[in-house]
Amino acid sequence: MENGIRGSKMSKPSTVVFWGAGATARLDMRTTADQSWFIVALSGAGEDPPVDLATRVEVAFGRKADARQRQLVVDLLTILGDGVALAQMHTAGPEQLAAMRRNWRGEADDDALRARIFALRLAYDWPALQDVLRICPGIATGKIKINDLFNILDMHAPLGHGFRAKQGAFLDARRLMGAKAALRMILHTMFYVDYETCIDDGASLLETYGGFAEWLGRRMHRPDPSFSGRLDRPEFIRGDIAFVSLNYDPIGLWTQFVANRTLNRDRFVPTIGNPACPIHLYHDMGHFIPSRRIEPRGRPDLWYPMNEASAQRINEDETKACQKVRLSKFLFPHGCLCWRECPDCGKLSAYHGDDWSLRSRSLLPPPPLAGFDRRSAYPDLSNLDVADQRSRAIEKDCWEEGIVDARACLHCGTITTTQHAQTVMQSSFKQTPPSFIDEIQRDLRALVMGADHIILMGYSLPPDDVTYRAFFAARRQRESSGGPVRCTVVGLDDSRSPLIGPAGIDPDKFAEGDAVNSAREIFGEENVRFCGEGVPDAFCDSTGALSAAKLEALFNWRAI
Repeated sequence: MENGIRGSKMSKPSTVVFWGAGATARLDMRTTADQSWFIVALSGAGEDPPVDLATRVEVAFGRKADARQRQLVVDLLTILGDGVALAQMHTAGPEQLAAMRRNWRGEADDDALRARIFALRLAYDWPALQDVLRICPGIATGKIKINDLFNILDMHAPLGHGFRAKQGAFLDARRLMGAKAALRMILHTMFYVDYETCIDDGASLLETYGGFAEWLGRRMHRPDPSFSGRLDRPEFIRGDIAFVSLNYDPIGLWTQFVANRTLNRDRFVPTIGNPACPIHLYHDMGHFIPSRRIEPRGRPDLWYPMNEASAQRINEDETKACQKVRLSKFLFPHGCLCWRECPDCGKLSAYHGDDWSLRSRSLLPPPPLAGFDRRSAYPDLSNLDVADQRSRAIEKDCWEEGIVDARACLHCGTITTTQHAQTVMQSSFKQTPPSFIDEIQRDLRALVMGADHIILMGYSLPPDDVTYRAFFAARRQRESSGGPVRCTVVGLDDSRSPLIGPAGIDPDKFAEGDAVNSAREIFGEENVRFCGEGVPDAFCDSTGALSAAKLEALFNWRAI
């Protein structure tokens, strides 16, 4: 035994789904390539001189934004100094004041408006981001890779270095940090608008994703050998399908949250044990991330999720609990738009809106202008405990003033805003991640090392994504401890080909670096399948209805 160490296989087969941007593209959420094009079009960095702001906003958003949303983005970028010379960034002219007045408390005077404008400019340096974009490779043709933009920012700012912009002005590390914050905020705004479009125009399609989530939940109810053993063992607690979301948006998780809640409350929910206890389904997020309770109704505002430790305690025979718990892993190794890192205590909190609807408009916190938030009033606090009302009262004051993205830290009550959202940029210059992201990424590695089946669902496995390629290659090297690890690629090709096995794949039909050829290189040609129908059609029959047969074929490796 080399070095006295040998890896061991997990106790039962497991599938890990890598949920990429292509998995939600049909919901009008932009893919990585579309995000790059959006940033370039919005900034006007590839044009000399750039076209007017309103035209740039209209071109960048296209049909995915209505007139109200486009005007809000114009107001936001006007406030941040779009088209304003650096020497004038410390002043606010009539146009900026008018834009701020439309998005601030009605009785505010010009001094209050200026204070808010300068606070936003201090947090989000939009002109600096425009200057960084002007030196990105490919900007002359409008075809940059967003990874190059991340690399430029992460190569300089963390080391305290800067560089000269195209016009000759020096961008120091402080301004580069502001540019990075502006980029994250603009991407947040883009996803927020895209999600509203999804709710308005793609509601029926979202129901299909919800049906898929319900199928996953009902699959957890199916008896397997672990049901006849101790219910506090990992074999019962852990589900055999885990998700790794490489997206910042929480749509995949939210559909599963809603589906599990419905199944847990079903009066016909399956039971287990003697006396019979209902089987309840929850998620393990890889880190104990507290969330704000969506419907408090007198209960604590702070709601803790499950993990394997708490599930084991509940499932112990001695506990006499009224339910038995099973868990699905759902990891966000790059962070999530719903997460906030407190600038005071440094802890992580999650916010999933105010209602349990699949089409919840409050799922994503809004960007930092009042008009983005469609709520006519702040949620009623009378259902909260007095202790919880205090921190929420401060947040309510911020909301009424116009800081609609304010969220009180669930640990210490400090106000957080969009700049504190946890979204880790995937650059080639890896920084030390926050402790909670590191913990999730370690859990991800352990998950992959125990997987028998990897599904790349809307994830292209690009050549420059060295981290995940290394994970997969390392997993392949551990085949001696069990059977081969297999891979199914779910993408979208011109022929929309149904699921085909290894023998049916013609590698010449796929471009070099395509997910299929990359997977064949890593896992072996005999261990890769492909479905070209995309998501959600890979789950559906010819009528668009969810197909249990197609889902079983997709998630259970069989020869085709």
